Amino acid sequence: MVRQRFIYCGIAAAFLLSGAARAQESSLGLRDSLDAPDTPAEAEVTVAKATTLEVNPPVAPEPEPVRKRRAEDDPYAALGLDMGGLTIFPVLRAGVIASDNPESSNSDRKGDIGLRLRPSLRITSDWVRHELLISGEGDFIAYEDRSENDSNDGSVLARLRLDMRRSTTLTLDAGYQLSQENGSDSEVPNTAIGNRTDQSFSQNAALTHRAGRIAATARVGANWQYYGDVDLAGGGKEDNADREYVQPLAAIRVGYEASPAFVPFVEAAYEPRIHFQKRDRNGLERSSDGYRLAAGVAFEPSPLWSGELALAYRLRDYEDPDLDSLDVFGLNGRVTWRPTELTTLDLTLGTGLNETSSADSSGARSYDASLGVTHDLRDNLTVNASAGLTYEDYQGIDQNELTLRTNAGILWRMNRWIAWTLDYDYIYNNSNQPGEDYYENRVTAGIEVRR
Repeated sequence: MVRQRFIYCGIAAAFLLSGAARAQESSLGLRDSLDAPDTPAEAEVTVAKATTLEVNPPVAPEPEPVRKRRAEDDPYAALGLDMGGLTIFPVLRAGVIASDNPESSNSDRKGDIGLRLRPSLRITSDWVRHELLISGEGDFIAYEDRSENDSNDGSVLARLRLDMRRSTTLTLDAGYQLSQENGSDSEVPNTAIGNRTDQSFSQNAALTHRAGRIAATARVGANWQYYGDVDLAGGGKEDNADREYVQPLAAIRVGYEASPAFVPFVEAAYEPRIHFQKRDRNGLERSSDGYRLAAGVAFEPSPLWSGELALAYRLRDYEDPDLDSLDVFGLNGRVTWRPTELTTLDLTLGTGLNETSSADSSGARSYDASLGVTHDLRDNLTVNASAGLTYEDYQGIDQNELTLRTNAGILWRMNRWIAWTLDYDYIYNNSNQPGEDYYENRVTAGIEVRR
């Protein structure tokens, strides 16, 4: 009964938003001319004439009308909801998903269909000073036959920049992330029923001061990581409270504006992990000291490039003498390249040191790489594709995992508010552990409603 209500509520929300959008479109109607302003802010600006001593000065040509914002010129762009200094952009994607292996099983592959909801929200400020950004998104899947394969993922981020002085800013941010892992993950028992739910909370404060071409940033914060319990086949439950920890952060970055296009920088950070339980299920002290050094370049936001890329080294030294130190070296960052107004490419690279519950290993080195491309075939027709690789190598034991995730999609907009969507996902996991390999195909078709 609860699952049916969830499905009915999702479909009803999509159609209600769709109906509201259509009603607003019909009530507003099409504008007769782009030159006819409908708000005082779009009215023609009167420019004062310069004072002159000539008797019959030449008459200067009238200034061209100020062009409206791109969102107003584009009949398919979202305008958002103006809330007086804040603009809200809500989006809801609802559709039907079909998977040939939602359980991520190696041998017992069973297909299923269900409802997929992908809401998102973005709030931006339009202030003379300071800046506020709030964003959130979710991906919720409810399958028809086997509810234990349902999945819930989501994230929320709020960031406030305060302009203290002309050369000094204070940035405050807070985030939340929800994710789930099933029995296909090496850190989840093969006998698990359903998913393990993980949650993380983060808060940070960063003070940046600029002196000429040099900019220095000091950052402090903390991240809390929680792992949910897992129900096991045949009864019983895996208690993961011994894996939970808090990770404080203290970092400093110094950059030099070599040109208006990019800023080289160096960064050093201290990020220990303090476990809430002194010893884990194997009697080991998992708390550790963490260090990070990085050198890279940040691209100033421009129509062509944005983002940053750095070469980073991480080291983790554990309290328990039976756990060897763990380190990793690699590239971190995200770079966005826009070769044309119609095409955008996103490259994301990452390295990290992950925790493990294995008694014979300190942890796992992880390497991530993904590339995505988005292209506008027409003003209302967009295609996208992406591919990502994740490789995990466990220290001290012969265990490694390679995961490939690919996606292709198309979005066809009817107007500013309504679009049809079609997505295909392929997931492949290759492990040197028996019974851990699997692959999955997903197809999602639905509708997007936004404001």
